[in-house]
Amino acid sequence: MAPPLPLVFLLMTAGVFGTEWSVKYNQQEICALKGSTVFMSGTFTHPERLTVTQTFWGIDPVPGVELTDLSKDPVHSGRVEFVIDKQKHFSLKLSDVMKKDEHQFCFRIITNEEKERWLGKPGVQLRVTELHVEAPEEVTEGETADLTCKTTCSLTDPFIWFKNGRPLTTKTIKNNQLHLQTVSSEDAGSYSCAVRGSQHLRSTAHSLKVRCE
Repeated sequence: MAPPLPLVFLLMTAGVFGTEWSVKYNQQEICALKGSTVFMSGTFTHPERLTVTQTFWGIDPVPGVELTDLSKDPVHSGRVEFVIDKQKHFSLKLSDVMKKDEHQFCFRIITNEEKERWLGKPGVQLRVTELHVEAPEEVTEGETADLTCKTTCSLTDPFIWFKNGRPLTTKTIKNNQLHLQTVSSEDAGSYSCAVRGSQHLRSTAHSLKVRCE
């Protein structure tokens, strides 16, 4: 009995054209703000002898079960837009992101040969977060105070802060924190945070009181 072939060799020869298939995503994981619009993109290749007849995106692939086209899914219909060009770049635009959109998104390729299909997995994992201000309820005059814009995943856009609805430009902002140095009565007010480019999607306001000494 011949010894078993190395696994690498078997993978390379499982279908002569197997090595010509590829799907590469520009990001494997995305953190998006609830209510925002998110973009997923990448590139693909396929055996030259095949003609691509259909491409689409789906979520949470299950082995042995054909992926459902997101544009035909009632939950996502009207919120998704697929784009593909001749250079084999593809993208997905998902609008009005919701918490229930937290899935693994995969790109599906259908060709003119029934058995020659490809699924780009693992796909892009989407995490969805809201903004929440974490801060003391009350601070004594002369003390320092830190207000934190909390999220459940890491957003890449810079944070911005608002006091009584107006943007704060004179305070020290570092990452997701607003630092109030030597608090005075003028610092009392209603604070909220947002990320640049999505200022309309602010956190719930947090009221900060300043106690006089």
